[in-house]
Amino acid sequence: MSFLSTAVQDVLDRGQFCAVATMTPRGPHCTPLVYVGSGARVWLTTSRKSVKANAWRRDPTMAGLVRDGDLAVTFTGTVRTYDALDRRTWGAAVAGATSIARATAAFSAKNARFFAGYAVDARQVPFAWTPPGRVFVGVDLERTALVDAQGVQEGRGRWGGTPGSAAAFRRTKGPDPFAEVPADVAERLGRDGDGALAIAGERGLVVLPVRWRADATSLYVALPKDILALAGAGAEASVALTVDAASIWRARDMVGAMFQGTAAFAVEGEVGSGASSMRSLASSFAPGATAVGRVTPARVVWWQGWTSGSAEPA
Repeated sequence: MSFLSTAVQDVLDRGQFCAVATMTPRGPHCTPLVYVGSGARVWLTTSRKSVKANAWRRDPTMAGLVRDGDLAVTFTGTVRTYDALDRRTWGAAVAGATSIARATAAFSAKNARFFAGYAVDARQVPFAWTPPGRVFVGVDLERTALVDAQGVQEGRGRWGGTPGSAAAFRRTKGPDPFAEVPADVAERLGRDGDGALAIAGERGLVVLPVRWRADATSLYVALPKDILALAGAGAEASVALTVDAASIWRARDMVGAMFQGTAAFAVEGEVGSGASSMRSLASSFAPGATAVGRVTPARVVWWQGWTSGSAEPA
């Protein structure tokens, strides 16, 4: 993509975090990272041994989501990694030295507050979170879409089509999705809010902004159906729902959880039996939403500062 629209560039300039998704053997994997936009690229860093870095060695595609107030930009692209310890990346680093230097300066300026936080917590920061333990990543953007609470405002590149939907909707019960999340992390996250839903669609991964709600027996997401259509997914898809409580400057204060599994979708206009129940559920936590997804987690990953863990729900 040679250029971005002014509206998309503004969101990338003002956003604080990017929900970054990759495909793994367990399905989509999605976590928030600091980033910077520079031209038609997004730049970020990750641990050399992270799930994302390992996934990109097999498949250099990714998807991301950046929020700025009521607006959000979802995008897909191809990754280039630059690792001082991996000679396979040295040639590309030399060829792109000027753009890398410019991006490094922009990244440092945009995320200066986090570097200050690392300085405060220097004695506690694990090696993987320090510059020597990380790789610099450039993402060449291939598709972008600007969305808000009402739907898609603009899109560039080839996205999905009609969203898949079950023919009927019925609320069902299962285990508490937060049962395996530490109590203090769960308390910080609450039981509803804004989230990022990574979906494995017909043209690859897409990350969409959603509202989510969890209770003792279920986990649901809701969004406008034309935003869901961007993913080009069927009535059931492999997903990762990421919810977090960020800190504006200190990584040790961040908490979050990622629910990997499947989602079954119901879309207004496609659902016959249970349509009123679906609309009532959606309006209770996402007024105006015209699509609902029930997330069934197969694995839950949580993090709290430098600590993380995972579990498979019973």
